[in-house]
Amino acid sequence: MSGTDWFLSPGIDRRTLLKGAGSAALGLLATASGSSTLAGTREVGPSAPQPGVAQAAGAPDSAENRETVYVFNVGSRDVTLIDAADRRVRETRPLGASVRWLSNEQTYWDGQRIWTYDFPNDRLQAIAIDPKQVAITKTISGLGKGPGHSLMVLPDHKTAAINVAGDDLIAFLDLEAGQVKSTLKTGAFP
Repeated sequence: MSGTDWFLSPGIDRRTLLKGAGSAALGLLATASGSSTLAGTREVGPSAPQPGVAQAAGAPDSAENRETVYVFNVGSRDVTLIDAADRRVRETRPLGASVRWLSNEQTYWDGQRIWTYDFPNDRLQAIAIDPKQVAITKTISGLGKGPGHSLMVLPDHKTAAINVAGDDLIAFLDLEAGQVKSTLKTGAFP
């Protein structure tokens, strides 16, 4: 398969879709209908969702309640919303940031926002994206010299750790206050 044929194939599953994202950072997220469970989050108990599957609230056939795949496009600094059931692009919206990495193997959800990073002009900043608005709603700038390679929300959902590779450190962020809580000096290029 070539081009986007891998995406349009009716036999494709979510795991293959995530692996095929290539240069776009991809996250399978809950729809803007208000679900608080996202891919990468963990719940326990009999009603816990399957890992990597976004849960949509409401009527299953309602377009606004369907699972949505968010593809963050680095070069164009926008996000493409794809209906997971139909495998069709709903729309592409400007974001104003180059989201480089979201993974179902790391925690980037604080319960309200998707946390990631960007490094415009080689200056690292943490950014929070509201999936309902599909917009950046919070920025923590002044983290240091880029690049960055990972931002991970810690289990308390109030703190995140981000590597500041250009300054050889890990910064711990207070997500509610929107500031650096502390830093840890590391070896070269963490």
